[in-house]
Amino acid sequence: MDVSVCSAAFPLDGPGILVHGGAWDIPDEALADHRDGLRTAIEAGRAALSEGQAAADVAAEVVAALESHGAFDAGRGAMLNQEGRAQLDAGIMDGASLSYGSVMAVERLANPIRVARRLMDAGRGQVRMLAGRGAEQFAAAEGMSVVDNGDLVCEREKSRYEKLSGEAGVYHTSQSFLPGVPETQTSGGHDTVGCVVRDRDGRFAAATSTGGTPFKPPGRIGDSPLPGAGFYANEDAAVSSTGWGEAIAAVVLAHSVVRAVEEGTSLQNIATSCLEDMHRKIQNPDGEGACAGLIAVDRSEVVWAFTTPRMARAFWTPARGDVQIEIERR
Repeated sequence: MDVSVCSAAFPLDGPGILVHGGAWDIPDEALADHRDGLRTAIEAGRAALSEGQAAADVAAEVVAALESHGAFDAGRGAMLNQEGRAQLDAGIMDGASLSYGSVMAVERLANPIRVARRLMDAGRGQVRMLAGRGAEQFAAAEGMSVVDNGDLVCEREKSRYEKLSGEAGVYHTSQSFLPGVPETQTSGGHDTVGCVVRDRDGRFAAATSTGGTPFKPPGRIGDSPLPGAGFYANEDAAVSSTGWGEAIAAVVLAHSVVRAVEEGTSLQNIATSCLEDMHRKIQNPDGEGACAGLIAVDRSEVVWAFTTPRMARAFWTPARGDVQIEIERR
């Protein structure tokens, strides 16, 4: 079955920031909060970029702002797992050095992307990925904030958890990103968040953070903290993914896009074809193709593309001046 990919490309001849707040069927009542969160995140990135910070540091600050906002399924707005706990994943990559850092299944980090960023340097190539208690112990040893899990649980997600507790097993993870999913599963967010950056020196970075899917089993890991799947960057491009994590990981979506750019393929064309390919190759038990979205940047343009009903995204460059925010399909 064919899928409709909504995509756009904008020329880029210098630094720029592109951010997403998740690709799914975002309900109308959540649109204003999503726009506010995207604008807040872009402003954080603008400040970091104007200070001359490197791409990876800018990306981390942008994603941290999204984690802290509360509108998205990341950080303090995360969905709860089957035990009623927030369990978070995040990853970041610097394109110039190919250094990355990832944390996963953490329950006491309000801004897991900042810990992933610290791990990228402090791990010194020996440790790049940490899970659960190990990641939290690393954060504490580095003097970073460690919080109670209850501090990450918002009323919106408490209410959803209570509803879903009585509906266990009625839907498949992949359905989170399709139109017409019951309100208990959609309202408020399947909003994996992410950012791609090109800095003043032409360096790229990508970062992604999530609370995962609603009512997920404890310990479930999707694509977001996996380099090559949820995020990837090198000297040529950077990509952050969002959508059905198991499918994104299977096709190594972010790396597939970057690799094709290395080989000379147009960024918009490869973003579109990779999403079409994933939809064709991977289906859920009901035969519905895998849906996802991505944001990407290379040396000549920024691109967003998605197969879901909506995707929250925002774009800014010093040359443009204004922040462009979109959620709807074009």
